[in-house]
Amino acid sequence: MIDTRPEMTHAQFATAAAYAYEGHWLTGEESFLHVPAVMQVDGWNIYGHSGNDQLTEPQRVLMMWSDLVGQTSNGGFTQFMDNYASALALAHRLVAKLGWPELFERFDLAFREQAGDPRNPKRRLEPWGPDDDAAWAANRERMIRRLALHHTRWRPWARRRERAVLERFTDTILNTWYNQSVERGEIIPDDEPTTEFEPAPTEAAEAFDDWFHSDETRAASRIFVRDYILRHRDDLCRLSD
Repeated sequence: MIDTRPEMTHAQFATAAAYAYEGHWLTGEESFLHVPAVMQVDGWNIYGHSGNDQLTEPQRVLMMWSDLVGQTSNGGFTQFMDNYASALALAHRLVAKLGWPELFERFDLAFREQAGDPRNPKRRLEPWGPDDDAAWAANRERMIRRLALHHTRWRPWARRRERAVLERFTDTILNTWYNQSVERGEIIPDDEPTTEFEPAPTEAAEAFDDWFHSDETRAASRIFVRDYILRHRDDLCRLSD
C-alpha cells in the first residue's frame, strides 16, 4: 500500500494548514494534494478509481472540498452537480465530514433540491411525459443519432467521434440542441415526440452561490477547514521532526 501522505516538519505543517491565496477559500490542496506522494498514484484524482481509494479519507475530504470550491467559483453549485453527477453520494458524505455546520446546512439544502435523496441522488431533470427509463434512453439515443448525422452530413468518417462527443452531454443540453435544430429546419422531426423538460428549481442552489461567494464565507473557510486539517494531521502528512 502506497503512503500518500507528504513528509513535513511541524513548522511546515503549521504553515500549510493555514495557507490560502489572498481573497480565496482555504482548501489545503496545494500542500496536501498537489504533491508527489499523492500525484504518483494513477487515478488519484478520479472518484471511484482504485487510485483515489488509496488516499486517506481526510485527503479525499479536502479533494472534494477543493472540487466544490473550483466548480462553484467557476460556474455555480449546479455546475458542480452536473460535473460530479457520478460521485454525488460520495460528495455529500465527504462534505459533511468537514465539520462546518453552516456550509453543510446550505450544501445539503441545495443538494436535495438538485438531486434528491443523498443516499440515491439522481442528477437529471424529470421529463414530462414518458417516465420509463428505457423509453427515455431510446429517446436520448434517437437525438444523439439525428444530431450526429446533421453535424457530420458531409463528413461521415467523423460520425463516430461526433457521437462520442454528444454522449458526454446532459439530457437537457441534448434536448435543447435537438429542438433548436428542428426549429431552424435543420432536422425534420420524426413521429416520436421529443421529451420536454420542466425547469428544475434553483432557489437553494442560487442561495448557496450567494453565500459561498461572500467575504464572510471565505474568511470562515480559514477557520473551519484549518481546524479540520489540524484535527487530521496524521492522516494528511508524515512528521519528520
